[in-house]
Amino acid sequence: MRNLEKLPIPRILSEKHDEWLAAFIADKTNPTNRYRYRESEIKDTLKQETGWKCVYCESKIGHTTPGDIEHKIPSSKDENLHFNWDNLTIACTECNRRKNDYYESGSEFLDPYSDDVEHMVEHYGPIMGWRGGDKRAEITIKKLELDTNARFLLISRKVEKIEELNNVIERYIKESSADIKALMKEKIKRMINKKAEYSAMILSVINIKGLEIG
Repeated sequence: MRNLEKLPIPRILSEKHDEWLAAFIADKTNPTNRYRYRESEIKDTLKQETGWKCVYCESKIGHTTPGDIEHKIPSSKDENLHFNWDNLTIACTECNRRKNDYYESGSEFLDPYSDDVEHMVEHYGPIMGWRGGDKRAEITIKKLELDTNARFLLISRKVEKIEELNNVIERYIKESSADIKALMKEKIKRMINKKAEYSAMILSVINIKGLEIG
């Protein structure tokens, strides 16, 4: 999970928000009214915000899922936020399904756009945890089942990424050629880039190893 910044509201949502919201509130059962936020301009902007990753588990959107529009505060809790730009993000299907319509004031899910999530969650290899005493971080991690091996495909993908990192680090440390060593260093930098898949986990592994990349 990485700290994120909100991009400017897409033009179509800025122009159509009030019209879409009125239609949605008038008939919530109409799928056209309900899913207007699936417009490509909106979904593409959300993907750009997260680096084409799930906002929670950091799986690349399109790797195993096309990605679901996520309402940070569910429409069942506040219908007026159904098309609110600050309330929208994108998540993988598995995280979105587990979060469902959960929302409790004071015990909300972590919000990577406003919370310092990089210092609120911890990584133990492919398993995630939380800083002691942080109730919201604990709720988020547990509800998404990121603290166990229950999500086998996710764990497998993260283990593969760690193995890839270990191979690159080993080559980086042992390599005598300055040119090849520089290439390995750039590879590691790409893996910890905020837009890279599971980059928070990768950064944690590098820090544990005490590797200075610069």
